[in-house]
Amino acid sequence: MNTKKLLSFIMVLMLAINVSAESFTYFNRGIAFKCKVKDGKVVITGFDNKAAMVVIPAQVKNKKGHTLQVSTVDLFQIALVYKTRTVVIEQGITEISKLCFYGFTQLSEVYIPNSIALVGEKAFNPKTTTKFNMPSTIHESDLLAGNVIYTKAVVPTYSDPIAGIDLSNYGDDSAAGKDEVSSVKPSAPKITSITPGTSDIDMNIPRSSMSRENTFCLIVANEKYANQDTPNVKYAAQDGKTFEEYCLRTLGLPRDNIRFAINAKYLEMKEMLKWFGEVADVYGKDANFIVYYAGHGVPDEKGNCKLIPADVSINDVNNGYSLKEIYTSLGKLPLNSALVLIDACFSGNDRQNVAALDETHRGIAPVVKQEAVTGNVVVLTAASGTETALAYEEQAHGLFSYFIMKKLQDTKGEVSYGELYDYVKKNVMRKSVVAKGKKQTPCVTVSPKMLNTWKNIKF
Repeated sequence: MNTKKLLSFIMVLMLAINVSAESFTYFNRGIAFKCKVKDGKVVITGFDNKAAMVVIPAQVKNKKGHTLQVSTVDLFQIALVYKTRTVVIEQGITEISKLCFYGFTQLSEVYIPNSIALVGEKAFNPKTTTKFNMPSTIHESDLLAGNVIYTKAVVPTYSDPIAGIDLSNYGDDSAAGKDEVSSVKPSAPKITSITPGTSDIDMNIPRSSMSRENTFCLIVANEKYANQDTPNVKYAAQDGKTFEEYCLRTLGLPRDNIRFAINAKYLEMKEMLKWFGEVADVYGKDANFIVYYAGHGVPDEKGNCKLIPADVSINDVNNGYSLKEIYTSLGKLPLNSALVLIDACFSGNDRQNVAALDETHRGIAPVVKQEAVTGNVVVLTAASGTETALAYEEQAHGLFSYFIMKKLQDTKGEVSYGELYDYVKKNVMRKSVVAKGKKQTPCVTVSPKMLNTWKNIKF
C-alpha cells in the first residue's frame, strides 16, 4: 500500500471512529445528560452528580436534532460520587452497565422498567438502603449480590414498576440548552400527558410507623371494559395501584386487610363487598372500612346511580352495581366507621368529557339522585350532579384521586375526613375550572347520625 492510499485509509478510519464515538449533551427536565453514540444507539454516561432526583430518558436528540434511542446507562466513573437519591429509568432502555450505580452512595429509590434485558455485575452498591421498584423477572437478592442478570424484556403494562418524580418541579428542556428560553402563550397552555406511574404522588409515598390492624379496604379500579361500546377510563388502573400503596405504606394497613381488583366483573365486586360483611361479623365496632372505586358510573332512567363493572356495557345500565345497594349494605354493618371514595361521575361522559353513552341512552337522567347513606358511613364523590369526573393528564391520574392521595402524601396520613374533603374540593374545583375549562365539584354525603362528628374522624 503506497503512502497516499495509506493516508486515505487512515482518514476514513478516523472519520468512522469519530462518527461512532459521537458525544453530545442532551437536556431533559432541566438536567444535562452526557451521551455517547455506539453502533447507532446511545449510552448515557453521566449527569450532574448533585441532582437529587433524575429521570433518565429513553430517547435523546443529537446536535443535528436527530432522535436516537438510548440503549444503555453506564454512569460509573472512578472516584466520582453521586448524591442522587432517586433514579427513574424510562421504558425502552435495555441495559444497566457494570458498576453503573455503584458510586450512588445516597441512592434510596430506583425504578427499573420492564424493558431492561441486562443488568451488569455490581451495578448497585450493596451498602446502600436502596428500594428497588422493578419487574418480577429481576430479584433484589441478585442485585445486592452483584450478579449479572439476564432477563427477557417485555411490553410495558400497568404492572410496569417504572414510576417517577415530582415532574412539576422540572421543565422540559430537552430541546434547549440551559441559557435558551422558549416563549409560552398563557392563553393556550399545553397539556402534557405523562406515563402512568410517573406522577409526584407515585413518588416518595410516606411510610407510617403505625399498623392499623382493624382497618380494611376494598379497591376497585375499572379501566378496561370488555364491551366495545364502553370506552376505557383513562388512568383508573394507576389510581387503584397508587391508592393501594398509600393504604399499605402511609395508612399502615396489613396487606391481608386489602382486596384490590383491576377491571373487576360484577360478581367479583359483589364478592368483595360480601367479604366486608364477614369481617364486620367478627370485628364489629373495632372495624374501620375504606371503599375506593375508580371507573365508569352512570344513572338509570330514574336517576339512580350505578357503578359499571368491567363485564357490563355502560349502555346496559340495569346491570350496573347500584350505589344505593352498596350504601345500604355498609350502613347495616356493625362497624366503627366506613369511608367511601368514588372517582366516577354520573353524567354519562368519560374522563375526557366525551359522551360515553350511545345515542339511545344519552340524556336519560337529567337529574341524578343523591343516594342517602345510613349507619357510620361517609361518602366522598368526585363530582356533583351531572358534572364530569375529569382526568388529570399532567399527573396521569383522575383529578379527584390525585388530590385525595396528594393530601395523604402531604400529611403522612394524619388527616381527618373533614380536612381531606375541604382540601380535595377546593383543589379539584380550582384545577378543573382553570386548567380544564369545566367545573368539577366533589361532594360529601353522611348519615344523619354523623352530621356533627364525621369531620373529626381520622383514618
